[in-house]
Amino acid sequence: MSRSTRLSTAAHIMMYLAWNEGDRVRIDDIAKSANANPSRLRQLCSQLAQGGYIKTYKGAKGGIEAVCPPDQVSLLDLCVCIEDLNFFALTPHKANKKCPIGAAIAPTLSRLYTDYNNIFREYLKATTIMDLIEMADTQT
Repeated sequence: MSRSTRLSTAAHIMMYLAWNEGDRVRIDDIAKSANANPSRLRQLCSQLAQGGYIKTYKGAKGGIEAVCPPDQVSLLDLCVCIEDLNFFALTPHKANKKCPIGAAIAPTLSRLYTDYNNIFREYLKATTIMDLIEMADTQT
């Protein structure tokens, strides 16, 4: 079982860019901040650029910068952009249908997970990158 950290990493990228507003930032600098592999960040940055949240520049003066103000980018926006929307998911393994629990578990959890995902999406929609920055400011 693995958990996705794509949203956390995308939020880290956007927060870093907001803190360095107006500057072109190198992915290697964000990688050091996030303690993450730069190639993984490049993949996410490519998706964020395609979504219109960042702009990338090549060459000696290359780097990335935010396009959208941090108060206009929600965590749900990032989830949609990086295609990370299944917060609660069923196991990919088929349960034994001959067992009463095995037969009932998928439809039962599916209904709950649909509700949970909808509630969580509303929460993410209401939380912006600026909110995260303000939360971080109160913790330092």
